[in-house]
Amino acid sequence: LNIKVHANGSDVNVLSWNALVTNLLASGSDDGVLSVWDLRQFSGSAPAPLARFTPHQTPITSVEWHPTDESMVALTDARGAYIYDLSVEEDDVQQAANQNKNNDPQLPPQLLFVHSGSEQFKEVHWHPQISSCLMTTALSGYSVFIPSNL
Repeated sequence: LNIKVHANGSDVNVLSWNALVTNLLASGSDDGVLSVWDLRQFSGSAPAPLARFTPHQTPITSVEWHPTDESMVALTDARGAYIYDLSVEEDDVQQAANQNKNNDPQLPPQLLFVHSGSEQFKEVHWHPQISSCLMTTALSGYSVFIPSNL
């Protein structure tokens, strides 16, 4: 199976299988795009992702699904570590408000948490037993943290 999944030719840097929903795959690319794929719909010459998030401006360096929550995924780019909850949906009022703004980059409602403060993030990993604990590596060292909103 060799299919070009990014039309702009950007390299895919990282992949992660969802251990709980085995047909889901997350990918992060050089253009800063996080894509979530349903492999049951992965056919044809140009498959479309289930979800695509573009607020990142630097290459995605790491992506990992939550070990016990099938809808949560963590990722890093050079500027930070991010947690997305794919079960969050934008409501009609919020969508209308976002459409009225003039070309400002929008943060998706699925973005739950941002961790910055290290220099050049490289990896993020969930703790296998403490479900809300994460660890990141970066040029400036590593961080272990529990987000306050998880």
